[in-house]
Amino acid sequence: MSSFASVEHIQSLILVTGLSGAGKSSAMNLLEDSGYLVIDNLPVPLLGHFLALSKTGGERYQHTALLLDVDSQESQQQLMPLLRPPAPRPASLKIIFLDSETRSIIRRYSETRRPHPGFDPIKDKSLEDTIRRERSRLQPIKEAADLIIDTSAMNIHALKRELREFLQLIGCAKGRSMLVNFLSFGFKHGAPVDCDLIVDVRFLKNPHFVEELREQDGRDDAVRDYVFSSPDAAEFVGQYSQLLQFLLPRYHFEGKAYLNIGIGCTGGKHRSVAIAEALSRQVDPSKYLVSVKHRDV
Repeated sequence: MSSFASVEHIQSLILVTGLSGAGKSSAMNLLEDSGYLVIDNLPVPLLGHFLALSKTGGERYQHTALLLDVDSQESQQQLMPLLRPPAPRPASLKIIFLDSETRSIIRRYSETRRPHPGFDPIKDKSLEDTIRRERSRLQPIKEAADLIIDTSAMNIHALKRELREFLQLIGCAKGRSMLVNFLSFGFKHGAPVDCDLIVDVRFLKNPHFVEELREQDGRDDAVRDYVFSSPDAAEFVGQYSQLLQFLLPRYHFEGKAYLNIGIGCTGGKHRSVAIAEALSRQVDPSKYLVSVKHRDV
């Protein structure tokens, strides 16, 4: 089997392992959300084939996370020499080990009603015996890990923060920015069901009642000028922008990847469109991905 000595072509290679039920799958999902190519349950004997393949894969493999299937003593014996080679491990290779208290793992399996993959009816009298055996078997890998995360008292958001901080620490924070989408709509067509926040701008004067503006929409200069001829429009955009400056980093900190903000007026053609466009320009594009869509134009 190939060693990790020749993975300089991969900018960041993360091996994820740990106890069953400790959150390995969740960690892989979060790494995928952070821009990593993830490969689940890669058998240890195939690791060498993957490393050879990655040399010809170009940019695709620059940030890769592998969830290794260390399901037996044999696979562990094959892996350990690679994790503890005579020479130091490459700086691009990091090992994350997911751990958890036994009672937390038992509770999770009870809640999901899924069987533990390592349960052996001959060796184990209870699930606790299974976890104890697995913990003992994986101890050498745990000792070789760069990061050990105890998920006993963690929710998914805390786990994501832990991983994000680790990626920043090792200089591999490749995460996608939170997407902030402004969606204009008309209440008479029904409010969208997938919005996290909804704003009603029907308090602004309505261009629909100006004949020459009726067939235009809020992206046209004449309609936008009409809407913002009211001091309330500029005041609202200013006030709501301050609220977003407060909210956005806190949503991002909690691990939210997509924030959909609905801006509604009566028909979804004039006021909501103009306000959605204006608000989208208030969000810093260097910090967030910003988009604006108009459902009812």
